[in-house]
Amino acid sequence: MRANITVCRKAVLLLVAGMATAVSAQQTAAPANANTELDRVVVTGSRLVDRGFLAPTPVTTVSAAELKLSGTQNLENLLADLSQFSGNQLSSPTANTVQAGQPSGTSTLNLRNLGATRNLVLVNGRRFAITGPDFTTDINTIPTALVKRVETVTGGSSAVYGSDAISGVVNFILKDRFEGVEINAQSNWDQPSHTPTHSVDLTVGGNFDNRKGNAVLSIGYQDRQGMTRGDVGGYAVPSLGDGCVTDASWSATRPGTPQAVPSGQTCLAAGGRPGLVYSGSSTIPTGRIGNLPLYGSSGSNAALDAALAAAGLQSMTSLGAMFDTSGKTVSPYTTASAYDLGPGSYVVTPQKRWMVNAFAHYNFSEQTVGYTEAHFSSNTASVQIAPTSASGNFLFNVNNPYLSSQMQEVLRQLDLKETGTTRVTTGTQTLSTTAGDGLAVLNLNRRFNDLGGRRAETDHQTYRVAMGVKGGLGDVSEKYLTDLRYDVYYTNSRTKESQLQTGSISLSRFQNSVLSQGGAAPVLNPFGQNLTAAGNSAIAISSNSTLTAEQQGLAANLNGTLMELPAGPVDFAAGLERRHSYARYSPDAFLSSGDVSGWNAARATAGEQTVKEVFGEVRVPLLSNLPLVKSLNLNGAFRRSDYDVQSVGSVWTNSLGTEWKPMDSLTFRAQRQKSIRAPNVGELYGGQGTNGPTATDPCSSRQPAGQQTAAVRALCVATGVPANLVFDPAVQPTNFLTQIVGGNPNLKAESSHTFTFGAVYAPKEISGLQVSLDYYRITLDDAISTLGGGGIQSVLNLCYNTIQNANSVYCKAINRDPLTGQIAAPTYVMTTAANIGGIKTSGFDLAAHYGFRSAWGLMGSESRWNLDTNWTYVKELTSTPIQDLPNTQNKCVGSFGQTCGQPVPHWKGTARLTWNSDKLMLSARTRYIGGVTVDSYVLPSTSGGTPPALNTLTNPSIKAYAYLDLTAGYEFTKSMSLTAGIRNVLDKTPPVLGSSQLPANNSIPATYDPLGRNLFLSLNVKL
Repeated sequence: MRANITVCRKAVLLLVAGMATAVSAQQTAAPANANTELDRVVVTGSRLVDRGFLAPTPVTTVSAAELKLSGTQNLENLLADLSQFSGNQLSSPTANTVQAGQPSGTSTLNLRNLGATRNLVLVNGRRFAITGPDFTTDINTIPTALVKRVETVTGGSSAVYGSDAISGVVNFILKDRFEGVEINAQSNWDQPSHTPTHSVDLTVGGNFDNRKGNAVLSIGYQDRQGMTRGDVGGYAVPSLGDGCVTDASWSATRPGTPQAVPSGQTCLAAGGRPGLVYSGSSTIPTGRIGNLPLYGSSGSNAALDAALAAAGLQSMTSLGAMFDTSGKTVSPYTTASAYDLGPGSYVVTPQKRWMVNAFAHYNFSEQTVGYTEAHFSSNTASVQIAPTSASGNFLFNVNNPYLSSQMQEVLRQLDLKETGTTRVTTGTQTLSTTAGDGLAVLNLNRRFNDLGGRRAETDHQTYRVAMGVKGGLGDVSEKYLTDLRYDVYYTNSRTKESQLQTGSISLSRFQNSVLSQGGAAPVLNPFGQNLTAAGNSAIAISSNSTLTAEQQGLAANLNGTLMELPAGPVDFAAGLERRHSYARYSPDAFLSSGDVSGWNAARATAGEQTVKEVFGEVRVPLLSNLPLVKSLNLNGAFRRSDYDVQSVGSVWTNSLGTEWKPMDSLTFRAQRQKSIRAPNVGELYGGQGTNGPTATDPCSSRQPAGQQTAAVRALCVATGVPANLVFDPAVQPTNFLTQIVGGNPNLKAESSHTFTFGAVYAPKEISGLQVSLDYYRITLDDAISTLGGGGIQSVLNLCYNTIQNANSVYCKAINRDPLTGQIAAPTYVMTTAANIGGIKTSGFDLAAHYGFRSAWGLMGSESRWNLDTNWTYVKELTSTPIQDLPNTQNKCVGSFGQTCGQPVPHWKGTARLTWNSDKLMLSARTRYIGGVTVDSYVLPSTSGGTPPALNTLTNPSIKAYAYLDLTAGYEFTKSMSLTAGIRNVLDKTPPVLGSSQLPANNSIPATYDPLGRNLFLSLNVKL
């Protein structure tokens, strides 16, 4: 035992010494078997050594050459182009948002449109660092310059890799052996704003100790300068929404002239046409009052009518009144005065990244190879959105000195009209008022553009180390347990994020600052544009939060040959694994209490989980070298996982697959798998917090006209909307609605069943041709999601458009202001985590490669041609948001929108043709995204309901998109090459949308190129 410990100590010391040694290439010949272990290949999706068999699980591979040809600086950009991946709305370079309790400025992957938490990210076959309570991996932390290839298993693999591999596994294979010095420098520019992204990577590596060891050190830096919607211009500004416009002014991309629609008529009947209109926020810089009773209405009285008339508000609508810049004059609010939230918001967020990676291995003997991987990265990113606001009910003195005498009288009459005791909650405090006490309730909506915009600055640091020993153990006997090999490793990763949020206000301080204290004038004058330095300091705050995520893993794997059968060797793998994961989110007092307006509030989150696992895998050759049976193999795997989470406990996963090769050129493969995903810390223990996505309140005028039915009207009244405001613009004055998100400690694990069947064809008659076609079907049960299965929009739709029962859990999750009918504090819409019914998806993957040579070329050289294409046809993507209503389904294929999310076209694919002749390389790629239709039309159409007519919707469909990318390269010498390219050569702008945009920018920037034509230039130097 002590001898083994001594060997391990020597291994660690030599590995550390090797990494610290100057890495010069050794010219001495290597020992005969020095790298035998390192040359053995294990394909992602299996722990068995590859013997030339085709894995039963389909694997899509992207090489380092594709990264070079596409000008990839951040890996998520390339993977999002692949047919099996979808855009990630909330975690990508275009996600200019901060999600409460989650990391910011990160990029994750969305495989099969099942979400970022349902795929597992590996680096060199081992789990990488988790980035927060959701246990996802930030793809920004994986070095593009070191990627050798990316292997994606598009189907469940929990039996092989454990939890999270519901939709598949993405394995980044890095260059962990390298000799020499290599420098990569690249710059990208978008055409609209000319904003650059610069990156430079230095990699140094070499052998030592007579080539027994190798060490690699890589340092990379990237500076992505973000651009705002104002910088991009064009489609991105102004902010657009749905409306009724005159037929002559209608445009598919620009706002039209609003068409008045008389009460009881539709837009079309009034001679208009549904179209794009300017859609700013009714929370404006001079302030808007939203709850004033209308002149002559039942909510008013003679005295109040007289006061309203004296103030010039007798023609005011339900949208209320607004102040001028002086704050002394009021007038009826009109939508033309709305404030545009867009111009200062980022389309692509800025990022600066430093990254250091080090690899080393040392061959102590044929039986023992020590290896280590070390990683450090520092990412700083920014989010920038429009100035914050104070929006809601507040108490004001009726004799407020900043108001005109006419408005003081309006407040006095509101005070006298009160009945009983009215309580007003703002942030951390609750105040009350009664009739005649000199206080009145005003629904004030004031945008603080005089405080400047809101910015969130994030510093995200990740550390990871992996250390292990592997090697050969030889044979136990001549016939059984031969060629045994082991791999034992330990991984430890830690991510820490700190975030500073500026541009916010304290709601409680705002309330106190607009009230007289001791008879003195209020510190703050919120009417008009009269913010003073004293008023600023009284309400302005900065908020801070920190996030920590840690994961440790210890694994041991043994593989080899169990026995020999007439058809060939029986290969096996078996092992043990233990993982411990911990995450903590710590907000400051403002964020944790909700006493903040500007950024999403959230309570603290902390939790951990440990899992102990045992697994095994076997491949049995059944037949070989027979007519129509060149080979027939059976694969099986199992894993038992024991979680310390009480609601999960012990779970089993398994897989069974087969490969049948009737002839050398054709192989059929099939596999069934059962996979699980245990709930993560955020889903289990996440503190409740808020966020504000775009959504449509069915009780507002944003509800499609065809769905403004009597049943919905009655339900709106039953759930708190004043009868006279149902389907009124005042119910939802902006595109954004607030929801409460958070964890649920009683969640159980998700489980899925995956079936794949396909064929691989590689005819000898056509050298260089390979074609694969695979069918996949994934059925996910007990899916973990927010209440309703799709967040706030699903809850609203289920309440008002589907179940239509005020006592349902979905209607009770909605809280409204009794005066305005708006969705309001403190609970807004509760969408905390739950096990929903499930998700089903199925389709086909087609991939082909053809490489050939031709005698013609430049300068007397021949030409090499490569044609590669990958396509996915999605047949089904259906979610069942309610376990108790299995027939209520959201069939999202071919659609996009607030319920279905990112576009799910039937067809998505890429094709690339590359020509190499002598030192010149030319390449062209096309990217295709099929057409989709908004889900407010598709969902009722596919569920037996009555959809609204397409001509009553604004831009309901997005046509198919085909992008063209061109790349050219030239190799000046063997040591220096230059690559240049243009992405989106034809400068196709993204689709322009109104209320169906996701989440902003008038479009869907996570799916469609938001920056038009993009140019890149890359220089590679090898020394």
